[in-house]
Amino acid sequence: MNDIGYTAVASAAPVGSAHRMRELSALTDQLRSAIPSGARVGYVDYPMHANVGDLLIYLGALNFFQANGNEIATSFCIFDAGPRAFDSLADCDVIVCHGGGNFGDIYPAHQNLREQIVGRFPDKPVVVMPQSFHFKTEDAMRQSASHFQRHPNLTIAVRDTHSESLAKAHFTDKVMPLPDMAHRLYDEFELLRTFRGSAPLYLMRRDVEASGTTGIAGGRDWKDLLTFADKAAIGRYRLAAMVAGRVNLSTPAIQRGHHRAVKRVIGELASRLVINDPWITSRLHGAIFGLLLGRTVTLHDNSYGKNSRYFAQWGKGIDTIHMNLDPTGAADHAA
Repeated sequence: MNDIGYTAVASAAPVGSAHRMRELSALTDQLRSAIPSGARVGYVDYPMHANVGDLLIYLGALNFFQANGNEIATSFCIFDAGPRAFDSLADCDVIVCHGGGNFGDIYPAHQNLREQIVGRFPDKPVVVMPQSFHFKTEDAMRQSASHFQRHPNLTIAVRDTHSESLAKAHFTDKVMPLPDMAHRLYDEFELLRTFRGSAPLYLMRRDVEASGTTGIAGGRDWKDLLTFADKAAIGRYRLAAMVAGRVNLSTPAIQRGHHRAVKRVIGELASRLVINDPWITSRLHGAIFGLLLGRTVTLHDNSYGKNSRYFAQWGKGIDTIHMNLDPTGAADHAA
């Protein structure tokens, strides 16, 4: 059993492009230019929900902090972001915001939290870990950008060229193109990649980012793949964080328990899903998770092109990922 907590189940020839996946993992080390080694970090907006993609990003971010010698001096999520939590950022060397695909107006609670941080801490370096941008209207984008433009030391890492263009034009001149932090977990799943799967997995979004592929027969989403125990393990800490936020308490014990639960949930899910190959998915982290496990992946796009943009930027050299850009699922194309 490794640090994430999975158990190897069989042995077979590895699949996938290990060299490129390790390159993508190593590229995230460029964040060291914005997050100095040994700096005391305030890590903000870590995920307290059962979205496996965010949990993979979270474990990748913690992997980075550990490798970079960063102490996480304080940390909070959207549920316990009260006055005490904000005050605790004053003693940090750098404030780091969780990465992912929620930079924009689809998930306003997370964007509002980032806007509050850049407004309240102009004297602190702020770093946004790799994100994908999406705003439904230009007015919404410009309104949000007005908060970030005023910060004198803001670095935003972006996961695709579309996001890079928006960030440079409207948000900050410190923009860093980087792959997703979940790639840092590649070596954690080395033993599981030796297992040869046989049954296909259909993992399709059923949320606000769903596209025309939602109705693919047999398609399940993350919540269907997590057990009741998985969801309860995470849910108990989310509830505790919500209570702590309402009464303005600090939550280090809750965060430690949540971290242990996430490692267990991801490890056990990986052990369950490694029997599946190929993976057919419309979730970006369905594709990334499949590649971490050495699976062959066919990736459908989400509602606004996030998936295709990501692998157009980073997919070259990965011979086990294929993009299906037809929302009816009629044709496959190599990434």
